[in-house]
Amino acid sequence: MSQIFPYKGNAVIPQVRSLDNGKFMACFVIHAGRDADGELRYQRKSPTNEFESEDDAIAYILDFAGDWIDQNPL
Repeated sequence: MSQIFPYKGNAVIPQVRSLDNGKFMACFVIHAGRDADGELRYQRKSPTNEFESEDDAIAYILDFAGDWIDQNPL
């Protein structure tokens, strides 16, 4: 399984994918529960953003997910 980042009772699971042009896209899911055993709360399958590195993509995911969780508490 991918790395899990717990945040305020949720689990953010990045699913970074590399593109043919060498850049990365930031897909991810947010599940209820610290270890992703709860219901799916949010899923991004095909983002429009491209990133130069995998680390940049993960930083974006964590920033976006944190804001989304703060605006949509359990």
